[in-house]
Amino acid sequence: MKEVDILMDILQYRSSNQLFYNEKLINIRNPEVRQLFSEMREDEMRAIEKLQQKIERLNAKPYIISKIFSIKDRN
Repeated sequence: MKEVDILMDILQYRSSNQLFYNEKLINIRNPEVRQLFSEMREDEMRAIEKLQQKIERLNAKPYIISKIFSIKDRN
């Protein structure tokens, strides 16, 4: 399994978590619980953003500079 495929699976999981928190926030009346769910939703949103950026980088075509200065194992 490729790294991108794994990240896509994690992205799907995180997105479903965010959706869960959004749905539950509609009905929560307790302010402390509401705040907790809001914070958890925000955490998921940040994780989703980072995953999307990582996936975009992995899917992007390599820049010319990376072809010139390829990363080699120094061991």
